[in-house]
This record gives sequence, structure tokens and C-alpha cells, in this order.
Amino acid sequence: MASYPEVTWETRLGDVGESAIRKRLSYFSTVTKTERDVGIDFLCELVVDNRPWAKYNVQAKGTEHFDDQWGSSIKKSTITYWLKQEDPVYLIVYDDKDGNSYWMSIEDYRYELFDRIMKSDTQSDTVYIKMDKSQILEDGKEKNEHLRRKILSDKYSIQQFYGHPQMPGTGYVRATPPPPRNVHELIITKETIRTSLYSVIIHYLGKNDIETAYLCCEFLTKFDKGHYNHFEWFGLLNLILGKSMEAKSAFEEAIHIFEEDKNWPLEDKKLQIKRLNDEIEASMKAHPPRNLPNGTYLGTP
Repeated sequence: MASYPEVTWETRLGDVGESAIRKRLSYFSTVTKTERDVGIDFLCELVVDNRPWAKYNVQAKGTEHFDDQWGSSIKKSTITYWLKQEDPVYLIVYDDKDGNSYWMSIEDYRYELFDRIMKSDTQSDTVYIKMDKSQILEDGKEKNEHLRRKILSDKYSIQQFYGHPQMPGTGYVRATPPPPRNVHELIITKETIRTSLYSVIIHYLGKNDIETAYLCCEFLTKFDKGHYNHFEWFGLLNLILGKSMEAKSAFEEAIHIFEEDKNWPLEDKKLQIKRLNDEIEASMKAHPPRNLPNGTYLGTP
């Protein structure tokens, strides 16, 4: 008698759970099954006023053992994959006993999960995750308002994590972005400000709008004092505007930053700034140039 491949109940339960979850999600989202399950089953997009609005991801599970709580050991690599997504991830569990599905936001536990991955038993490649029944994925067109709002909220939270805070809301007047939640988010947000201003400064220099480039660069020298190029650029812009004393002060600060870093690799750049500073000191009363001195460039750290 020919043997046939075994189709276990666990496999069929997984399919039943995915079908139930997909049906409920489809009331308010477009839902696409991933071709390869690497920790995410569905790629979804929230629909608002019949238009796609915000993307999110779903990992679906099926179980017969969801009493007051459900728990499962999840691979650390899977959790890390979830946390690296630029769109929110939701773990949704279908309970075959009551026919309901329950969800949890991975974003709510971002930093807790980071800590648990780092601090958990190094011999184990999993982290145990628990879920209760407080958040149900309901069946119906006008349901799940809380989850809909949560998807948008989590999207803003992830943007904050990556240093790109956005103003919540969709109207003409929007809310103020929330503050960074920790030092990591503060540092990366400040880095975004710095690199964005670099782009803006180069833009205005290309437009020959020296005054606006000057104002942006002046802000940088006060906002972030750790990079020589802020002060080099500010010195050069002061030269163009005929502000010799201010230029000299900016170049001296750039040199100071060089000297504080004993491993600085661009010795030629340091010497170039010193030469400019010496020229200013030697000819303080001379009329300053109206263009960038020959051989100079706007370098980055």
C-alpha cells in the first residue's frame, strides 16, 4: 500500500488560524501572504477612506491552548527581524477553542525585547513571549478601531526610533512629535538634524544664497560642537561675508577639535585650516575675499 505524506493537526491548525486572521484583517486592510515565512506571514496595508494608508506586518499563530494567557518561545533571530522592520509588526494568535483572535504590538515591547535578547541565557536562541486576551481582533467591517489607531501610532514610534520623528495626524494642523524615549533616540535624531542641515547648506551655497547658508551653519556650530567641519564651513562663510574676526575664531575652534583627536587622519585638512587662520591673522585689516579661497572644499568628518 502506498504511503502518503502526513498532514498533522498542528499544520492544519496553523492554516485555520491564518485563514481566520486574514478574514478579519481584510475588513480594514489589504493582506498579502508572504511567499517565504521568515517570521512574517502577512504583508498588510491599512485602508483609510478606501485608500491604502500605512503598511504593517503580521505573524499569525494558531493554538488550542489559550486560557488567560498564551506563550511561546520565539527565536531571537525572528524577534531581531521584527525589530528591524520599518513598518509595525503584530503577533496575532487564533484560539481554536473560542474562535477568537488576539493581537499584541511588538513595538510596545521594543526596548524590553532588546534587553531580553541581550541579557537572556546565551545558550538559548529563543525568548519566551506571553500574550493575554485584552486585545481582540474582531470580525466585522466597523470593528478594530483601536488596532487601526495603533498601527498609525506604532508607525510614528518606529520613525522616532530611526531618528526621523514625524508630526502625528493627517489634517492641516498636526500634533507635535513626541520626545525621544531614550539616549539612543536622542543621539540618532540629532544626527539626522546634522546631516539634513549639511544638505540644506550645500543647497543654498549652490544657489549662491550665502546669508541663509551662514544662518544654518551658525546654528550647527551651536547645536553640535563636536565636528570640525561645522567650524571650517562657518569660518569660510564668515570670510565671504567679510567677517574676519569671526572667521578666525571659527578656524581656531576647528583646529582645537583636530588637536583633541590624536588619531585624526586628514593632516592636510588641518594644515589647510591653519594656513587660512595664519593668513587672517597676518592681514586682519585687508579686505576679505568674496569667494571661497582656491583649493578649499567643504569636507565632512
